[in-house]
Amino acid sequence: MLADQIASVDPDTIARGLRKAHWPGRFEVVSRSPIAVLDGAHNPGACETLADLLDRYAYDELHLVFGAMTEKDHEGMAEALPDPDSVFLCQPNVPRAESLPVLADAFEGRAGRIDQSGSVLEATERALSRADEDDLVLVAGSLYAVAEARDRWSRLQVPKRTKTEPEAQSVLEGMGLEESVVEATAERAVGRTVKTYLRDPQAERISRTFEAIGGSCTLSPTETSTRRITTVLSGTNAQFQELIDELDGEELGLAHVSSQLRGIVEDDGREDDGRLPWNRETAVMGVLNVTPDSFHDGGEYDALEDAVARAEAMLEAGADIVDVGGESTRPGADPVPVAEEIDRVVPVIEALADLEVPISVDTRKAAVADAALEAGAEIVNDVSGLEDPEMRFVAADHDATLVITHSLDTPVDPDRTVAYDDVVEEVVYDLQETVLLAERAGLERDRIVVDPGFGFGKNAEECFELLSRLDEFRALDCPVMVGHSHKSMFERVGCEPGERLPPTIAVTAMAAERGADVVRVHDVAENDAAIRTVRATDDR
Repeated sequence: MLADQIASVDPDTIARGLRKAHWPGRFEVVSRSPIAVLDGAHNPGACETLADLLDRYAYDELHLVFGAMTEKDHEGMAEALPDPDSVFLCQPNVPRAESLPVLADAFEGRAGRIDQSGSVLEATERALSRADEDDLVLVAGSLYAVAEARDRWSRLQVPKRTKTEPEAQSVLEGMGLEESVVEATAERAVGRTVKTYLRDPQAERISRTFEAIGGSCTLSPTETSTRRITTVLSGTNAQFQELIDELDGEELGLAHVSSQLRGIVEDDGREDDGRLPWNRETAVMGVLNVTPDSFHDGGEYDALEDAVARAEAMLEAGADIVDVGGESTRPGADPVPVAEEIDRVVPVIEALADLEVPISVDTRKAAVADAALEAGAEIVNDVSGLEDPEMRFVAADHDATLVITHSLDTPVDPDRTVAYDDVVEEVVYDLQETVLLAERAGLERDRIVVDPGFGFGKNAEECFELLSRLDEFRALDCPVMVGHSHKSMFERVGCEPGERLPPTIAVTAMAAERGADVVRVHDVAENDAAIRTVRATDDR
């Protein structure tokens, strides 16, 4: 029916969009220990449905974060919801928000404990602090309340490079400030810089606190659609540490902001803590295409004995991971049926079981990933960015590491482009939403690897911008992989197919220097040497 109404869109595109559709704030499970659910139910009927859904979950105590608009039936909603062990009442930052005493009257006699918390984010933090791991925290009563509470899980602290005034000015541009304000502020924004977004009361409190310490805090006008304020903090390490200490224990949900800032400011390097199936700072993932039509080496290793020999050669050359792919994602590539793709990759993975490095499967199909993991793979490299809605659950069921690529189309459609305002920030925040989906399936964030997706819906200039600002992906608190080997982005530097090994090696070195955890390459020995060269300078 939808395809009939949108004549210019083919049914496959509509089907793909529907498969990937998610509705934030509608029974959205954002945490599993304790279970935390965001649901915008704001009338008695919706609350009854919500109560029925909650009946499907096993939990000890219910901690309700509740905020509502003045005109709503508060008592009807309170009656429809399960009686909470504790309710944390809050006011969304909108004029129509009901007062806390009125909401308290609605829950009188229905809640074991009533806490008039104030702001939504503070109420959310209090509920999470009170909850044990077997409890359930529910945010409900208003979509405004849910939107503000969701900030806790979706907001990022993005590190920015502002070593010079022009770099600082570039960060401040696009905040809706007058040009004269940007020019006047840029000088103070040179130094360690973090960009985030906050709600009005949070932004005002942080601005006062950081300016008193001696740091610089630049605030945008309040955004009309989201009611958020873009906030740019610049200062010395000591000033950031003092801000972190000042915010720790503050209300308005600022204690969580403090924790996020601490993770960015105190992250002076990556340590091998055994959490990932490789054992050095920048690992080399060797590409093993068992396809007849891959863009660089299609047809060279589609025979089993050739594939095994190639994998052994890559291991000898220094590969930390072998990535087995049975379907090409080059522009114009034909899709491969699930059964055929399984027949291509599973025998190879089984034959490589005795290698002393983890095996990855490069696939966008959950059924292929499941078969590959059963055969002995430890990593799923999904270049589609979870286009298959079952992929995240398959990875979680196998306790596998999952690589998520930012991608518009697979196979790559060279005619499809996006007009990015800021390609890096948009890719970072898009990946954050995808990472949240993977977490909700049961994957830990440190087992989720993000790939900015060079060439997947980005032109050469955008790919090089992503590389230049790769350290901003630290905001995601995930390992980062860069896949750049022999790609068309190198046409920008005059390198045609067959001439792209030197720029591939150069980008490998730059990615390692900028903190990449994995580089995915065809030529293992040369790229391994580049990484070893970068690491030789680390302690100099």
